[in-house]
Amino acid sequence: MTAFADLSELVNRMTGGNSGTPVNVPFYKDARVGAAAAAANVAGRITSLWAYNGQPSHGATPGAVAAPTNATAGALRQTNPGGGRQLWCTGVWATGLVAGTLTLYDRLLHIGGLSGTVTTAQTVGGSLTRYATTTSPGNEIWVEIYTAIGGTGTTVTASYTDQDGNAGQTTQATAIGGAGFNEAQRIIKLPLASGDNGVRAVASVTVLATTGTAGNFGVTVARPLAVIPVPAAGIGYVRDFVAQQPGIQEILTDACLAWTWQANTTTVPQIHGGVQLVER
Repeated sequence: MTAFADLSELVNRMTGGNSGTPVNVPFYKDARVGAAAAAANVAGRITSLWAYNGQPSHGATPGAVAAPTNATAGALRQTNPGGGRQLWCTGVWATGLVAGTLTLYDRLLHIGGLSGTVTTAQTVGGSLTRYATTTSPGNEIWVEIYTAIGGTGTTVTASYTDQDGNAGQTTQATAIGGAGFNEAQRIIKLPLASGDNGVRAVASVTVLATTGTAGNFGVTVARPLAVIPVPAAGIGYVRDFVAQQPGIQEILTDACLAWTWQANTTTVPQIHGGVQLVER
């Protein structure tokens, strides 16, 4: 990873000097999934925008485990850097129909087709192609619901390999099923074992007891990159990573950039904005 020598170098590249090739990648997310309205949000809960209609495109429900890239439908579809350079995010802006919080993340691995009624370990597997070994601190495990599971509350855990390569670690038991934890497009983050701060692989996921309906859920390994508040309906907000914390964000080659939404209301969001990128 190569940093910028100083602010003047960054400004030079942002304005096109030294082949910085700055670009603004626009995005739009509609309040629909396919031909239907998206499921109502739950205030304070995290919603996946992966399947939401929009630009560049919506993501499909995954089947077998896979490591998505910038060519995967649903990704932001940014162009990879050329000439051995690295891509960096210098800022993000967004505005929407309702207030809430956007998170930009790299979707490292996903699987679907898991059941809310199976109470034995369901295999995840697969291999990360980004942030896979010593760079794994910061990777998270998410349960992502594609078709609503049952209304009976229970808990879920995952067996994973931690940031140091220790296999057989178990996440802390987390609520799944029931109102707020069973709707389509819901994301449920699984807290890692005490002392862990990253994930290299996920072996399996286990639902303790049936939720009452199989539905369709999956596991996503994700790398959060930037948080963008949308403070009120119709009011845009800009995150400038050059002048503000946490500083410019590295975007790995082939990154599958996607969005989550933490709702401030039950109203389904409509959001548009842009991501500013520059090469180094």
